[in-house]
Amino acid sequence: MTKICQLSLAVGARVHGVDLATDMSESTWSEIRNAFQQHSVLVFPGQNITVEQQKRFAERFGTLIVHDHLLPMTIEGHPECMVLHNNAQKPPGLNSWHTDNSGWLEPPLGTVLYAKITPRLGGDTLYSNMHAAYEALSPQIRDMLEGLKAVHDVKKAFGPDFANLQASLRKKGIDPNSHFGQFEPVEHPIVRTHPDTGKKSLYVSAPYITHIAGLSVLESRAILDLLYKHIETNEFVYRHRWHTGDLVVWDNRSVQHLAVADYHPQERLMHRMNIKGERPF
Repeated sequence: MTKICQLSLAVGARVHGVDLATDMSESTWSEIRNAFQQHSVLVFPGQNITVEQQKRFAERFGTLIVHDHLLPMTIEGHPECMVLHNNAQKPPGLNSWHTDNSGWLEPPLGTVLYAKITPRLGGDTLYSNMHAAYEALSPQIRDMLEGLKAVHDVKKAFGPDFANLQASLRKKGIDPNSHFGQFEPVEHPIVRTHPDTGKKSLYVSAPYITHIAGLSVLESRAILDLLYKHIETNEFVYRHRWHTGDLVVWDNRSVQHLAVADYHPQERLMHRMNIKGERPF
């Protein structure tokens, strides 16, 4: 029997009684889908699944994305599955709040991450509820943000500010400067509306954003710094301590996450899949 237990007052729920290695009934999927809309982050502990079984579950949420620049980091025959493998020779890269791939015109709906090897200590992932973050702003600030759009640029997220990411790509034969040079910046609303729930949330992904459209650099920085600090508020955050066999799926439209890079030189091995989303509105 499926049992869904809330993990924190902020965001997240743990799902018991579901074996993702087996076929899922429509009634079970309905419970999971409803829980996903309600809690935004779902944890399925103690899973023992193959890449195919992870893919089958992820495809329940939508079409999986194949990222050209990540192909050298995927499993052979499974271009949708990125291998996140860190150890003594490969320290973790990104260590900041973000939502996945916001620099694309249609960012991912969600992310499905499966823990194959976890460090003895460290390597947690933090999730912040962007619905709660929006609601906690004063009416005056919410009114000011309505209609504003932030400029997201892939080149910034894979630029010199993120040297570890650049190094990882270069080791796989991809030059970030030439590969991402073709990408044009995109504009996304700072306050976006969830297409399923209708709720409003903040959508500010710091690694990608260069400025706010129509504002000066000084004005943009003042507003963005305020929002970046705001989303870190403890009351919005759930901290997940990973265990081998955990599968976590989260909604990139309503949460931001931060993978804490505190476990080097221990080993951490994850399989990640992104679900195709829509253009934010």
